[in-house]
Amino acid sequence: MPQIFDYEMDKNYIAMTESTTAGQAIKSLREAVNEEMIYYAYVVSDYGVLKGVLPLRKLLLADLNTPIGTIMNPNLTVIDAKMTQEEVNALFRETKYLAIPVVDDAYRLMGTVTLKKAVDDIAVENADEVLKIQGAGINVFDASFITRLRVKLPWLITTVISGLICGYIMFFFEKAALSKILALAFFIPLITAMGESVGGQSSAIMIEGLILGKLKQKKVINILIMQLLEGLVMAAVIGLIVGLITIPWLKNPMIALLTGGTIFMTILVATFNGTLVPLILKKMNINPVVSTNPLVFAITDITVLIMYFAAAIILMRYFPK
Repeated sequence: MPQIFDYEMDKNYIAMTESTTAGQAIKSLREAVNEEMIYYAYVVSDYGVLKGVLPLRKLLLADLNTPIGTIMNPNLTVIDAKMTQEEVNALFRETKYLAIPVVDDAYRLMGTVTLKKAVDDIAVENADEVLKIQGAGINVFDASFITRLRVKLPWLITTVISGLICGYIMFFFEKAALSKILALAFFIPLITAMGESVGGQSSAIMIEGLILGKLKQKKVINILIMQLLEGLVMAAVIGLIVGLITIPWLKNPMIALLTGGTIFMTILVATFNGTLVPLILKKMNINPVVSTNPLVFAITDITVLIMYFAAAIILMRYFPK
């Protein structure tokens, strides 16, 4: 039966029938260890059907004439030959076994996959995910010119659209806010950079959880609350620092209140966006690894700029120039 995963199955195992005695098993293991690395010894039927794994401690303590079928452990974690490579990797992440046996539809032992091979593949897989987050692919050097353009252009177009919207927001509020208090422009790079940084951190945590399957073990609402609590603490600390620095610098309490308050709200908004957007994309069957960051950055930038200028207009009524 053809396998779906790409691993070449190893022979780093030894299989013996249930009727094999403990003495015969020990002799076979000694001979096998001299030739290759053995991780586990498996027990099979006369037809090669996997029955269990042989615990070496029990084997060494057993009477030499004891059939190994009586001391084997029948509880096994196995790889179905129809599993995808992602499912095999997830199984190794969960179990941390040195090797896992591969069986066919009839539960016949076909071979094993070792942890070392899985770890190497997971490292490449994670590198691929990181590159996708940045808008590139693991095989970018082997891809054609058109393929590389298709990978990069959507990210650039998303950034252009977001930038144009942000530019229009500043143009819209120019007469009402920027023209009256030029210092407001000083903090726009800080506000947008803070939003993108915090949004990127939050989305990276969620993407890792989705990739590694950790989100299945925890309730989404609990993760959202945890992320927002962390964002609340960070927002309070960073907002206070920015506000305190602004007072002696510009000697304007309104600017200090505005920048500190906006930074506070920016971190909360970015945390919220970075947590929810990957989950929403996953629900929509859109790859969150590829799509999350451009959306989080765009939504956060647009939201906080509107908040910043709207708050400035309101505060100018109470802090006249």
